This record gives sequence, structure tokens and C-alpha cells, in this order.
Amino acid sequence: MGWRVGIAGAQRWALQGLAQALQRAGCEPLLLASLARLPALDVLLLAPADAHSARQLAAQVPNELPLLWLGDAADAPRGAATGHLSADASDEALAAAVNALAHGLNVQDTASKAPAAATAELSEPLTPRELEVLELLAKGLANRDIALALGISSHTAKFHVAQILEKTGAATRTEAVRQGLRLGLIGL
Repeated sequence: MGWRVGIAGAQRWALQGLAQALQRAGCEPLLLASLARLPALDVLLLAPADAHSARQLAAQVPNELPLLWLGDAADAPRGAATGHLSADASDEALAAAVNALAHGLNVQDTASKAPAAATAELSEPLTPRELEVLELLAKGLANRDIALALGISSHTAKFHVAQILEKTGAATRTEAVRQGLRLGLIGL
């Protein structure tokens, strides 16, 4: 991977653990004492103590720098690719999130709700059922298989896929999945 990842936050011992996990994943972690003069980074990981601290830290970060929030501070608005993982995310999830962000994608725990910025780019928010269908589309399932997995008719599955395509502005299923990943509606 080789991504340069800056790490900032409140608890130094936790940041050192994150740095070790990223180093095991092949990244180059840099513990940052200050965000005043940032070195060249591919991703900045923030692990603040609370949402207020996160917003204060984020205000110091250039909008073009992909930012990965760790914990409960995912509600701060950003212009760059943004990710959010729970504080107990695995090392593998952390490495995958950094890789996705460095490639310009948004990342969000699948257990979390869709970010507000994502719904702003959709013609209309996806329903919970449409989000389930989108997850199954990402796994490459056909309408019939989606119907079996969700216990619905093939016709209903086809309707949900059509709604997803319309709401995401996608022409194909693959494009809808790509849009869902980019907006953080579905996880990796």
C-alpha cells in the first residue's frame, strides 16, 4: 500500500496503537502533535475524544485532504473524501478504509447511517430496503437472487433496483454500486 497517513487525536497511547496497526498494513503512519503545518499526506486519521474536539481539529485540515474519522465524530461536514469507522474497527477495516480514501472513495461502517452529504447528492434518499438491495447489488447478485435473499418477489427486487438507479442517477447496476461506495452508502 505505502500510503502516508497522519494520525491526530486526544489519547497518545491510542494513537500509537493505530500507528502500529497501519504500519503492519504497509502504510507509513506519522503521529502529529499539531495540525498547523501538515506534511504531505495521503490520508489524515482523526481519533478525537469527542465530537466537539473532532470539529475543532477538522477546521484546521485542508478540504482536499481525505479524512478518516475514528469514533463518534462523523457529522462534521467535509469537501474531501471522508470516512468514518467505529473506535473498535478491526485492523483490516482500518487498512481497507485508508486504501479506499486514498483512492477518492468515501467509507462508512455499514452499521452507521448514510452521511448527510450522501443524501444531498441523491435525487431522493434511499429507503432502508433500497440500501439492503444496494448491498446485494454490490455482491453481484441478480434480481432473482436478491429476491430470495430478502424474501420478496423478483418483480419487487426489480422495482427496488430501478428505484436505486433512478435515485443515484446511474445508468447501470455497476454505476449504482460505484456511486453507493463513493457516497459511503455501502461498505467495502
